[in-house]
Amino acid sequence: MHRTLKAQTTKPPAATVAEQQRRFDAFRHHFNQERPHEALEQLPPAKIWQPPPRALPGRLDDPWYDADHEVRRVRPTGEIKWRGEHVFVGEALAGEWIGLCEHNSGGHILRFCGRDLGLINCERRFLRFAPPRARLRIAQETPQTGEQ
Repeated sequence: MHRTLKAQTTKPPAATVAEQQRRFDAFRHHFNQERPHEALEQLPPAKIWQPPPRALPGRLDDPWYDADHEVRRVRPTGEIKWRGEHVFVGEALAGEWIGLCEHNSGGHILRFCGRDLGLINCERRFLRFAPPRARLRIAQETPQTGEQ
């Protein structure tokens, strides 16, 4: 699908963003409304698709934290204000309420919706509980000597 999308909409690219969007819209219409799909017994997806029987809520409730938690809203930059400083906790949490609970190490556990995500240590640095992704781990383990 992606190869066909690229071939039919970007070679050559449109002169304007609006024209490029029209090409994408036309492709989507053809792909979903007209083009037969082998996996769907030669029917287009629009002939088979049905809305789910259960509607999603318009808005989710904000998470709730115990009384021993300090609650902060994550800024659009992924930071919270913590003990007079800005601490980066992650852009994925932007706009969300997080809870901070004191830990016996002197730091604070950062929680979101019942999940412990990491620890803000005494130096006010956020340390994730999840291990770094593989490509980042490889970069950290490879010494940067500058020699070629």
